[in-house]
Amino acid sequence: MTTRTRWLTRAYLGAGAWLTATAADAQDAVRGTTVTVRNIGVSGLWVLANVSYAGMRAQNSQSKGWRIIAFIFGLPGTISTWLIVKEGGERAYGVEIPRRKS
Repeated sequence: MTTRTRWLTRAYLGAGAWLTATAADAQDAVRGTTVTVRNIGVSGLWVLANVSYAGMRAQNSQSKGWRIIAFIFGLPGTISTWLIVKEGGERAYGVEIPRRKS
């Protein structure tokens, strides 16, 4: 992984985390409510979809249907995953993905 790629990865992840936290704070300020179980469930689904899509992309998964579903449920985070994670590279965000059994 080159220095530029590492820098871009960190920049995207940092910007995504900042935007997510800012949006959550703004939403709470506008509504004046606390976080509900439903919101936590939606956030969990979003994180799971992003991690699943990154793993499928890194392993070059042939399961097109599940990749599309994970991509849609993980938006907008999956766009940065699509740009950063190399197709079939067996690494996603600096984490070595176990090789698929052939």
